[in-house]
Amino acid sequence: MTMTTMHTNTAAHNLNNFIEEQFVATSTNADKINNAKVFLDDNFPLTEGSHADVSSYVIYYTHLLAFMKDGSQCGLQNPCQFVALTGHKSDPTSIVLKNNDTHVEVSFDRNGELGANDPAHIEDIQVALPIKNLPTPYKQWVSMLHSRCLPTEGNCKVFTAKDGTDYAMHQR
Repeated sequence: MTMTTMHTNTAAHNLNNFIEEQFVATSTNADKINNAKVFLDDNFPLTEGSHADVSSYVIYYTHLLAFMKDGSQCGLQNPCQFVALTGHKSDPTSIVLKNNDTHVEVSFDRNGELGANDPAHIEDIQVALPIKNLPTPYKQWVSMLHSRCLPTEGNCKVFTAKDGTDYAMHQR
């Protein structure tokens, strides 16, 4: 096993443990959402403010814009972390962010169990982790807000890259 593989497996294991401790074990939905937004702030920081203050996300050309409750807007400190979306650019049903080799999908649903009460209508945040001992395209989607894990083949979820082409999770 190479050092890169060991590092990736260790990082995935640490992220799994972090998710379990911070999200699944959390008692209330409000606590889960708050912890998830801290996770977004830590891993996908905005140029100004916090994901906790976002009322909507839109895609402007190839950039993710976060509109704040006070009417201001900003982008990600590292714009390259926004890689894909589902739905329309002006009203995405989900956005995909990437930090190193880890993909994170933020799903929106105005009428959802959690999204109906969240200013940005976030229904779920899922992290795609490689499944141990399987080829690269196989991922396990771990929800930060719901108690479910969805093992899927990498190309089962269909995303549009920010340039309008199809996006596959194994892209770099």
